[in-house]
Amino acid sequence: MRLLLIAANPSLENLIRRHVAIRWPEADVRLWSPLHMGEIPAEFLAQGYDAVLLSERWSGGEGLDWLRDLGSRPGFAKIVFLAASPSQALCRAGLAAGALAVLDTSNVDHRQWVAVLQSASEAQRCAMGDWRVSDEARHARRFGDAYIPGYRRARVLARGSVSQLYIAESEKVGALVALKVTASHRDASGIDQSFDRFLQEYEIGDRLQHPNIVRLYELGVADDHAYLAMEYFPLGDLRRRMRSGLSPAESLAIAAQLARVLAAIHVAGVVHRDLKPGNIMMRTDEQIALIDFGLAKQLALDLDLTDQGLIFGTPHYMSPEQGHGEPVDARSDLYSLGVLLFEMLSGRKPYIADNPMAVVYMHRNDPLPPMPQPLRPLEPLVHRLMAKRPDDRFASAGDVAAAIERAREAWLAQVMYA
Repeated sequence: MRLLLIAANPSLENLIRRHVAIRWPEADVRLWSPLHMGEIPAEFLAQGYDAVLLSERWSGGEGLDWLRDLGSRPGFAKIVFLAASPSQALCRAGLAAGALAVLDTSNVDHRQWVAVLQSASEAQRCAMGDWRVSDEARHARRFGDAYIPGYRRARVLARGSVSQLYIAESEKVGALVALKVTASHRDASGIDQSFDRFLQEYEIGDRLQHPNIVRLYELGVADDHAYLAMEYFPLGDLRRRMRSGLSPAESLAIAAQLARVLAAIHVAGVVHRDLKPGNIMMRTDEQIALIDFGLAKQLALDLDLTDQGLIFGTPHYMSPEQGHGEPVDARSDLYSLGVLLFEMLSGRKPYIADNPMAVVYMHRNDPLPPMPQPLRPLEPLVHRLMAKRPDDRFASAGDVAAAIERAREAWLAQVMYA
């Protein structure tokens, strides 16, 4: 039994878990808290659940409005509406809005609850069985030229020259995921480079298990395509967050998180090599998650997937040594972090030119850009991160994290007493 509980009342959550566990000891009850997680994304149909339990009310929210929305979505899982001492009018309204049943949370009849959940589960499994063999399912499981069972395509998120990124619903995960799909491409030796890059990304993310690293769910192959299922971020990336405006304190807090996650991956012998706003996702308004280890370099690998002398990454955020195809180490990521911090604080990139190679030239040869006058106290920190020579930067990401925290405390104290 797998249930999705939409509620914001801990007492109700405990009540549900207790009664469900009596009948189904191994039941998986997932919580969706509207107060912390917001609305259910429009693409989500809860196809990986036996039933959805929806609370009638929470602070600032009306479950009946949610029921009308979720119940009107074609293919949404069976919904059981939960209310304390529901009136006949509320019961009628709940059933009319799409609920399979309305249960009273103030006077629990255990046998009734078990019977309702069993009925919902059976109805949902029958509905999913019919859907899986339908033309609609065959179409929804088509991702470009690849047919990938277990995933329902919601929409295309991005198309690139090598891979495509989709929002899809995973029955296994029970959530929307970002699904990266790329055609297999074998080199002269017969090695599937596309799959090897995905495998490297999956192994790095799976091995590190850090709170500020994207969650990776599955790596697979279908119809001569490799695919990678990973955490989906409805709030978007750092670029989007920057457009909404960041205070210096917020910028420093994000930079500190990045420094801490870089410290973790560097200790593991990994250099990211592609730090940029598009690879930094917002899990919440304050918490970030680092994604895309496809260009990362594991320093201990005998076989590197990239060749020395080739340039990989994004010119605006490349270290001077990376931009010139020279060997890079962890200090290259620190330079990129400095560029990101400069942009978050000032609202602009440090070096701008008409073409990428001109930007690469400026990173190595142009003077370090000055910070705007109100932000001058933070200039030494940014300039040390962006030092042209790796030896002049911080020795480690751990040192950077500590320096950023000190700078943030000093900035907050300055603002408080200004």
